[in-house]
Amino acid sequence: MSTATPQSRTPWIPFPPPDSGGRAGVRLLCFPCAGQGASVYRPWQRLLAPEIDVVPIQLPGREGRATTAPYRDMDSLMEALFPVLWEQARAAPGGYALFGHSLGAAVAFEGARRLEAAGLPARGLTVAAQRPPHVPSGRGPLHDLPRAAFMTMLGLYGQVPVELFDDPAAVELAAAALRADFTLVETYAPAPEPLLGCPVTALAGLADTSIPPVSVRGWRELTSGPFTFRPLPGGHFFVNERTEEIVGLLRSALG
Repeated sequence: MSTATPQSRTPWIPFPPPDSGGRAGVRLLCFPCAGQGASVYRPWQRLLAPEIDVVPIQLPGREGRATTAPYRDMDSLMEALFPVLWEQARAAPGGYALFGHSLGAAVAFEGARRLEAAGLPARGLTVAAQRPPHVPSGRGPLHDLPRAAFMTMLGLYGQVPVELFDDPAAVELAAAALRADFTLVETYAPAPEPLLGCPVTALAGLADTSIPPVSVRGWRELTSGPFTFRPLPGGHFFVNERTEEIVGLLRSALG
């Protein structure tokens, strides 16, 4: 019998993993990048089953929660999200791990810190395309740019699909959520201690101009456990382009 909790009762988890019949050893909590939703990790559920239960986390302001106000600071987000993470981690028969892409990496890291402080250390944390929070970005904040400059930035970064610009209402909704996301990650400043104790793997896109690979190496300073740095071909969204390779790395680390 599966040990999964009734995940479908919470909007944070719109895509509960398939029933593994109790075979899944690890529960992998996955956090998307700014502007993306939990559906981006749905293919991972099939690719990593049955050994690993993939649990995509749906943050407010996207997909089925598009009209729910997004969070603009990490503490407020964690106040609402932490009970969900706690239940997922506590119910995982073989332990849990976390994966986060860009903004999702910061959320996954903070979630891992709080869970470990509460007595539930992770089996591992994988962060992709994000600088560690203690490393300066090297550019001015984007979240407080005037509207025109912010919209230009969204187009340059590829955060909003070109076809969406034909729908002004959709653009405004997406831009508001993205501004909140950038505010959250750009104002996130965790205390330097304690360090994580779990293994940390940091993935970087070799052609990522917004998060240079050299800055991603700084994640090694945030854990006392093993650290792995893995650069991969692609830009900031290499996670969407190298799915098979990333899933293989996670299976090797957690299977």
